[in-house]
Amino acid sequence: MGHRNGKRLRLIPSHLPLIRDRLAQTQKKRLARQYDAMPQYRRVIADAWDEADQMMTAQLWWISRDMAKLAADTAAVGDYPKNRPPAATGMMIIDGGLPVDASPVGFRTSVAGFFWVAQPGETAVFPLTCDTATLERTGAAEAGLPVAIMPLTGALPDAVNASPALQQAWVDFAQAVWALSEETRICQSKPGEPSAAHPLPSRFDPEIRKVKMLVLRENLHRPGGSADGDERVRREYSHRFIVRGFWRDQAYGPNHSLRRRQWIPPYVKGPADKPLVCKETVRIWRR
Repeated sequence: MGHRNGKRLRLIPSHLPLIRDRLAQTQKKRLARQYDAMPQYRRVIADAWDEADQMMTAQLWWISRDMAKLAADTAAVGDYPKNRPPAATGMMIIDGGLPVDASPVGFRTSVAGFFWVAQPGETAVFPLTCDTATLERTGAAEAGLPVAIMPLTGALPDAVNASPALQQAWVDFAQAVWALSEETRICQSKPGEPSAAHPLPSRFDPEIRKVKMLVLRENLHRPGGSADGDERVRREYSHRFIVRGFWRDQAYGPNHSLRRRQWIPPYVKGPADKPLVCKETVRIWRR
């Protein structure tokens, strides 16, 4: 199913298991060439090889476009629970990609998703790209892959200062997704399903159904009504918008006499059949 046969994999939920496996294999082939050609970097390459091994068992997430917008807005605000990753390693693909404005550190781009590895004391998050030149350079195109890990070293005018800011931005977005995924009133999780239009052999069906699809929970029974369920709202909105989350001292216990700090998650207000209007771009600043 290589690119030469015109059968490149597609960025759809049902293809994620094969994309993950083939991306890990392609990464290992590239690292094997570098190991022989650059002996001075063999320790770094060995660490990258371990990450490629972990990619083979990565948990798979598919993030809907509206969920990605909500996560980008939440990450920009910054005041939300910083949850640990839900799995030691995982890969999330964003429907339609995520715009990134890193002009203060030298570039603008769009990321297709992320691969994460949880390590003791930190989480490493690597962006994935659909950039044609990167697909060709990394061997992803030849392998029929629609994404590749985005290389940063040597790709930016100011890579030394840019890399920490970029890495923090990727982690912030991923943590926002993880926090929102636990809010069942906001986020709906569905298993992946085989695609009739772009089928894979049936042996992949069990892995396809392990794909976690995160979508924004909507009032689909009354698409013209308020998406937040407040029937007292009678104003006509031409679009949906984000009401941002916040922290408050929540009363609990005997006679509500005790208080605890609780995060009130963001939600989307407005008719479910209207577009979600917000700034979805992730902005990168120098650190």
